[in-house]
Amino acid sequence: MNLEIRWALDLITLDQERSISKAAQKRYISQSAFSRRLQHLEETVGFSIIDRNNKEVNFTELGQVLLSTANTLQAQLNESMQLIYEIKNTKDNTLRFAVVHSLVNSFFADYLGSIPVDNQAIKFEIMAINTGEGLKLLKEGKIDFLVSYASKHEMNQGKADSLSSVRIGETAIIPVYAKNAIKNKRYDLNQHFPLLTYSKNAYLRNLVDQVIQANNLDCHILYETDNAENLKQLVLQGVGVAWLPSITIMDELTQNKLTELSASKYAVNQSIFIYKSKLNNNPLTQFVFEHFKRLKK
Repeated sequence: MNLEIRWALDLITLDQERSISKAAQKRYISQSAFSRRLQHLEETVGFSIIDRNNKEVNFTELGQVLLSTANTLQAQLNESMQLIYEIKNTKDNTLRFAVVHSLVNSFFADYLGSIPVDNQAIKFEIMAINTGEGLKLLKEGKIDFLVSYASKHEMNQGKADSLSSVRIGETAIIPVYAKNAIKNKRYDLNQHFPLLTYSKNAYLRNLVDQVIQANNLDCHILYETDNAENLKQLVLQGVGVAWLPSITIMDELTQNKLTELSASKYAVNQSIFIYKSKLNNNPLTQFVFEHFKRLKK
């Protein structure tokens, strides 16, 4: 009998959420895929893990035994990760940051320049990434920090024991278009408009979709990408409307290259957080994290 590590994590998440749909969301898979994995596990072990005669998610007696084993396995994995951090951090002065795409070139560049590294032999590695992927890398110990728009509640729900966070900024995600672009098109959110938006697995895509659905806006998707800089360049060409972080387009707004639509009616405020694993006790990582904490005082 071969049991996969992901099944143990599925059971732990299901125990925390007490909902298959919520557990699937936390595991970054569809509800149907999560249910199939659970059924496959039950077929493999030869007994039911959850009581399907109950509206609430309750583990069977044998399911509780398997859940206990999963929790023990997770504790052992956490101890192993701690050991890996200790070995790696005695030899490596590299700090690895994962930053959501639209914050890499503008917002985070300013923060990175504020770190008082003096003449220490430190190397920074920066990767642009989606929030979900960044969380996965952070938990695996492959990065030291994650910088994301997601709210502390959304990011830390069910993860409070593993992540530390500092709120390092705030921005509004606003709909804009290029009023004086070469094509000279004027867009109105009360009429049909072409939408330039983010890829489906991007955090901001879900945010924009919620605004559009809540306000019953009439649009068609003309272009989608992970890279907010690409969206900005397309907006500046006058080909459509995009929701962009105001903190990344301040110059364009001041110079009237971009115009906000509907006087902030459809804007969404977002906090920016930097996250680190509590297992990462590297003195250099902790020094930089404390630096970000002092900046907010």
